[in-house]
Amino acid sequence: MTVSKKKIYAICAISISISIAVIIIALSYAAKTKKQEPTQWVLHSYGNNVALYNGENIIEVYGSIMLDTLPEEDRRQLDNGIAFLTREEAVSAIEDYDG
Repeated sequence: MTVSKKKIYAICAISISISIAVIIIALSYAAKTKKQEPTQWVLHSYGNNVALYNGENIIEVYGSIMLDTLPEEDRRQLDNGIAFLTREEAVSAIEDYDG
């Protein structure tokens, strides 16, 4: 039983098409998943206090830190938001204000 070249080419084309489709689906899923995960921790002013944000979510409000008692430069930075890669880094920075 012999297989014609046309059938071999058709099988190869189908295999390649399926492989490409699987790769596109996997990349799309990875991109979608990555966009949904908050990637940055930010200390930001919240009223007269400081709050820790992860993405758009407020994680904790530090009521013991009163912005009006901080130096002007610190208030300006907190008004703009101070970004950190990890929660631990952000919490460690809070100790500078809450000490």
